[in-house]
Amino acid sequence: MKGKTKNRAERETTPKKDREGKNDMADEKKKVFPNGVSPYIPQKSPRSIMTTAQFKSLLWKEGQLYFGKMNRPFIVDQHNREFLNLLSQYWANDIAFEKESNGELRKGLLIYGPCGTGKSSVFDIIQGISRKYHLMRFWFSSISVHDVVSQYNKKGEYVIEKFAKGKVHFDDLGTERLANAWGVKEKLLGRILELRYNEFKYKGTKTFVTTNLTIDELKAFYGNQMEERRNRIADRLYEMFNFMYLGGPSRRF
Repeated sequence: MKGKTKNRAERETTPKKDREGKNDMADEKKKVFPNGVSPYIPQKSPRSIMTTAQFKSLLWKEGQLYFGKMNRPFIVDQHNREFLNLLSQYWANDIAFEKESNGELRKGLLIYGPCGTGKSSVFDIIQGISRKYHLMRFWFSSISVHDVVSQYNKKGEYVIEKFAKGKVHFDDLGTERLANAWGVKEKLLGRILELRYNEFKYKGTKTFVTTNLTIDELKAFYGNQMEERRNRIADRLYEMFNFMYLGGPSRRF
């Protein structure tokens, strides 16, 4: 009874014109988005809490510590200097990234290139920076695609739901074996990326990927030789990611 009295009181204290306006807006939203879910509309990026120079300094400091634990130097040279500069701009939310890379800060990152150039290592270092300095805006979970498939084979659909949400870095995309649950074999990461595309579209959720494959090789791997599916996969990737190439010799020595 109290609840009904409260609702009646709210209706009486809210001007009729305002109530009608809210109802009209709700009706218009239903017309445009029948399922009641609006696409994610990116807002203007908030002012960065860290400059590119500050992030670059942290990256250098923590990179030396990271490789030092493996008795290896953190090398910055002609092969990765420009890449590391753009990477620092991206994580510092510096608008210069968009001008210099023709990319978008709202998107995730797909870093590709030969084996051993340090693609996975940069994500390890950034994750370490987030943990060590309590910078949660830099945080993401990180997992090998091989482990995703292994977990799925043991636990089933729960794993799909687990990795379809939140910021995640998938390492070695395009090298995973077929997933096999209940006798059905599939390229699992293709399905997860489709779900994450919807998360990006409606919520702005970022995905991070490292791979040794080119975009054409990824299209072929997940497209099952069907041109229409290959093109759809490519469209999704272009919408979700900034593509960054990291070349040079292997640094695994």
